[in-house]
Amino acid sequence: MELFPELGSVLGNISSIIQAFRVASLPMIHIHHASLQDHPLNPTLYPEGYAVFPEAAPVGDEVVFVKHVNSGFIGTGLEAHLRAAEIDTLVILGLATSHCVSTTTRMAGNLGWKAYLPRDATAMFEGPAASWNQKPFDAETMHEVALAELHEEFADVVATEEIIESLKAFAKV
Repeated sequence: MELFPELGSVLGNISSIIQAFRVASLPMIHIHHASLQDHPLNPTLYPEGYAVFPEAAPVGDEVVFVKHVNSGFIGTGLEAHLRAAEIDTLVILGLATSHCVSTTTRMAGNLGWKAYLPRDATAMFEGPAASWNQKPFDAETMHEVALAELHEEFADVVATEEIIESLKAFAKV
């Protein structure tokens, strides 16, 4: 079983959104998760797991924050950076939907940012079995439930194409 069943198409969508931001000359902020625990995202213990997907790698002077917990706002300069740059709208994408993406999206909404979450530019893995039910949840169900919980309360859940189309208005001709 593949960890992220839809990873190929999700990475393609992430890459498309990133390219659209670059064409529009809009600020791009990358958040990398460097776990301090014995976890596949611990760069010291598992450098191969921590490696950034080429489709989402920063270029040039794009800002990178490193976080150690699920939220991109905790222990990073993200909030201060966004406020100093007077950024009021965010497009949040990445992995995994019900973990880092959800936590960062919830905080963004609670802190006052307008957030958009492209449903096809994030993915989720199979959920663990709960001790009271012993049946794992499939990745698609985990993904859809996480999106449903975020939609219209913390973010507008949209499609990649909607994001790309809206960014065309900013492109330099």
